[in-house]
Amino acid sequence: MRHRRSTAALTLALVAVLAATGTPSAQARTAESWRLAAASAEPGQVQELTVRQGDGYATLAWAPVEGATDYQIERAPVDADGNPTGAATIVGLWRPNRQLRPEAPTFADAGFAPGERFGWRVRARFDGVAQPYSTALVDTTRPQWGDPALAGENLRTGWETSGGTRYTSDTEEYAYTADLDRLSDRMRVVEIGRTVLGRPINMFALGYPRPAATAEEIARTSPLLINCNVHGNEPGDREACLILARKLAFGADARTRDLLSHTTVLIVPTINGDGRAANSRGNSTGQDLNRDYSLIRQPETLAFVRMLRDYRPVAGYDGHEYGNSTAGDLPMLPPRHQNVATEIFDESLAMIEEHMYEQGARDGWWPCPYGCQGGSGVGMGEETILRNTLGLKNVVNSLLELRSGGGATRPDESNTANNRRRKAYSALWTFEQFLDYHRAALGDIRQARAAAILFQSANDTRIVFRGSRTIQAHPAPHPGESPPRADLPAEGQILTDPPCAYKLTEEQYHGARTDGPPGLRATVAQRLAAHGWKVVKAADGCTSCRSPSPNGA
Repeated sequence: MRHRRSTAALTLALVAVLAATGTPSAQARTAESWRLAAASAEPGQVQELTVRQGDGYATLAWAPVEGATDYQIERAPVDADGNPTGAATIVGLWRPNRQLRPEAPTFADAGFAPGERFGWRVRARFDGVAQPYSTALVDTTRPQWGDPALAGENLRTGWETSGGTRYTSDTEEYAYTADLDRLSDRMRVVEIGRTVLGRPINMFALGYPRPAATAEEIARTSPLLINCNVHGNEPGDREACLILARKLAFGADARTRDLLSHTTVLIVPTINGDGRAANSRGNSTGQDLNRDYSLIRQPETLAFVRMLRDYRPVAGYDGHEYGNSTAGDLPMLPPRHQNVATEIFDESLAMIEEHMYEQGARDGWWPCPYGCQGGSGVGMGEETILRNTLGLKNVVNSLLELRSGGGATRPDESNTANNRRRKAYSALWTFEQFLDYHRAALGDIRQARAAAILFQSANDTRIVFRGSRTIQAHPAPHPGESPPRADLPAEGQILTDPPCAYKLTEEQYHGARTDGPPGLRATVAQRLAAHGWKVVKAADGCTSCRSPSPNGA
């Protein structure tokens, strides 16, 4: 991602905005206060304010003020000359626990309409007592990504064209997807299955100059995977995935070409199309698909697991939203199930804590462990949650939760569009960082994966039916100071002497099932095949051997 620093310095022209009942004399007095702030620094005043534009956000950075306990960020819309055109609003609150380096404060301001022009000021507070604002800084934010001349080709999502006031519909998604597929050689759309109600489940395969022709060939590129909308009422990640696909399909910059020349990016924008259409968490049967990735009772998860078997991604991200307004911007969590190989857990945690935390500090976002800052600290040790299923298939990966509400640190999100824009563009930032992590750390990912496959193939350690690993806290005030609680296995959930195979009767193997939607219930034979497990016939039945699948599970 290319960043540019503001060249529009500061603002003797920028004046503070009148309140609705303000008077010319009040306006003149406020304008004079801005001029005085620009002329000389006052005690406690923020200095060295800079702004750097990203996709849907602006990174503010400033020199720390000694004794400051937090900082408030103010934004005002301005015209081409830097004159205010609307009310100045406090849009952010920076606290020391946002990032790894509180001595170098940054804040990712988001929620605004991309392409508009703003002025920003920052002020320190000492235990709630506000200090003088910094001199204001004016810049134009980056517009929606892509050539506006292509807008006639529908290369904008419904969410983008509405300004974030509504989400992209299924028909808009299909039209947008078809246009990307038609206009870019780098992208191929693969229908991996259908929902219960018959909606297509599409996967985007992106490579440069074009993606490899077959699943087997793509698997040899060590692909990475982004899953975007497993819960239908959590669509922020889906919008980010649709925009990311456009950026990858048409980006002419060296970074994009380099990324796609060395791997294949797999994006499943809407695995739960029925739930998205109904704005429901579960699919049309009410099933939470994120509790079904190992059991695969639903056609959506069955299609997804077959895709994992065939395309064999080595790293992944799974997008959600989190209903806790006191959490960080971007709660994340690695595969914590205790059956996951240590190497996969460690590399996944390193991706979060060594890459996402570091880049978050650079760009002003607030990644943290899922459950941080007043959250429930959910452990969720079920193996059928996607991050755990991927971990058991030896895929380095993380959960991503977009904080649903702005909360105290983003006080300007009572406006629905502001809230939705912040969520989607924070997800886009995360997925972009995931691409960079995969490119830089692919050697480590492959090494961890190879060791994990050997570990799982040996089958010489205990198995737990449910239970999570512990995540240690960072020292305060770092963003990992409040880790999720452990979800430890009970005594009856541990198998100390695991079998090497499981023997099934013909009825158990091929017989009709009662779980799953009528007419779409996969047999055990189909489910084992989807996971890639090896099955050998015996004289008195079928034996499903615990041997490596193509994914090394």
